[in-house]
Amino acid sequence: MTLPRELSAEEKAEFRAKGFQRFELWLPDLRDPSVREQAVAEANRMAFADEEDDVMEWIDSLQKDIWDREPEEDDQ
Repeated sequence: MTLPRELSAEEKAEFRAKGFQRFELWLPDLRDPSVREQAVAEANRMAFADEEDDVMEWIDSLQKDIWDREPEEDDQ
């Protein structure tokens, strides 16, 4: 795979005239084994996050504290 060629000044002007803007996007290179390993590990953590009961209990306990401190509508 090769890098795309740069647009000429005329091509850039033509795109701008049509209402386009340049946007560059960098993505993880999954061909790199270390990057691929990290992506797989993160995906697995997300996929199995619901199975982490301790984490969900912790989040629920934090939410309860937050909601308990909210003022009632009549109190305002």
